[in-house]
Amino acid sequence: MADIVVKSDLDNLLGDLRFLISEFQGALDLQNDDKGIWGQLNANLSMGDFAFNWTANRDAMVKDMKALEKQVEQVIEAWTDADQQLVESLSEN
Repeated sequence: MADIVVKSDLDNLLGDLRFLISEFQGALDLQNDDKGIWGQLNANLSMGDFAFNWTANRDAMVKDMKALEKQVEQVIEAWTDADQQLVESLSEN
């Protein structure tokens, strides 16, 4: 059994991060799904305003998550390359 298990953890992290990005990006599609269920007009308007105002925050979070996604991809690539080099160096001996 391997002493260090990193790649699968990184792959899981990347998968979870991609799921979160898709959920945050898809949240805008759900913004108006609850429209009209709050009963009172001003409650409906307030909920709509809240959802709309979150768009800028959501967009900023998606931007940050995409940057993190790219960094995780680079870490996975570097880890894979380092692991392969280690295998090759051990195979030479």
